[in-house]
Amino acid sequence: MKVLVYFQPNSKRDIFEGARIRNTIKGALEIAETRYTSNLYDSYDVAHFLSPDDEFKINVALEKGVPVVVSALFGENDPAARFLNHKSKDGKRSTFLKPKALRMMNKATLVLAPCESAKQFLIDSGVTKPIEVVVPGINLARFNFSRTDEKELFYRYFREDKNKRLVLAIGEYSNNMEGLTALINAARKREDVLFYYVGSEISKSIVNKVSKIAPKNLHFTTIVHDDIYRSMLLNATVFMLPGYNLAGVTSIVEAMAANCQLIVRKSAIFPDFLKNEKTAYIAEFSETLTSLCLDYLDSKIDSTTEEAYQKVSEYNLQQFGNQLLTIYGTLINR
Repeated sequence: MKVLVYFQPNSKRDIFEGARIRNTIKGALEIAETRYTSNLYDSYDVAHFLSPDDEFKINVALEKGVPVVVSALFGENDPAARFLNHKSKDGKRSTFLKPKALRMMNKATLVLAPCESAKQFLIDSGVTKPIEVVVPGINLARFNFSRTDEKELFYRYFREDKNKRLVLAIGEYSNNMEGLTALINAARKREDVLFYYVGSEISKSIVNKVSKIAPKNLHFTTIVHDDIYRSMLLNATVFMLPGYNLAGVTSIVEAMAANCQLIVRKSAIFPDFLKNEKTAYIAEFSETLTSLCLDYLDSKIDSTTEEAYQKVSEYNLQQFGNQLLTIYGTLINR
């Protein structure tokens, strides 16, 4: 068996969720001793796509007569792998599939979703092709704490005091930066802690705007190189999702593997992917998110990191590779 694993965004941004998903799939196939290619015009037995931007490129695979698999809703923090659009009007927020994402999935042979609620969302949104739930794989070895040089990379790169704890938040940069209040208020009350917000498609005007109301210990940055981002995870005491839009499942799984305490907004996650007070602390309002962050930093609430790590250990590369091979084999042989 030979698999096309395709994700080649035109932009020159550093590795982010889509590329990490691609690398995880390749790593799982290597463990399973299965050949793969990234060349759309190569010969292969099954094709696996990760981005709705490749709506027309799957036609090449379909013309070859091979099954086409699409992974949807795994990398929503990455503009190049994002399947969703969001709108906010009169205080009401709506989430819906990009039209090209829907067209692409309805061309595919099979769609993969990260959890049951994501699968139901796709069905309700008009996806008519079969959908199977496959939790994203994770290379646990990438989050091994024994490499002190990798862990210290964050402090060297940003020239920070390595004796200070880190709260890491991810999201996106937009005109209103909804949800950022939770992070700003926590940072104001803990000047002894570093707060970093990492987002895609950074805008200098937006950063200048929010920087005027943010304390000096809160920093805003664009997507950084994979090694630096991993170092941030290895150092983060808390991993926050302060925004309202659905976040990338891949980044959540990685934070779990890095033993970060997850504190997330309810609307930013699929309802069945995390359990409140078991694998994360989940809240609806900014005030509650702020309080949870501060309480955890002050050891007033228990950690959920152990149970979260046990859960994410089930998503190891070998297990992920076995799932993919079963799926690919079934599609090829039917």
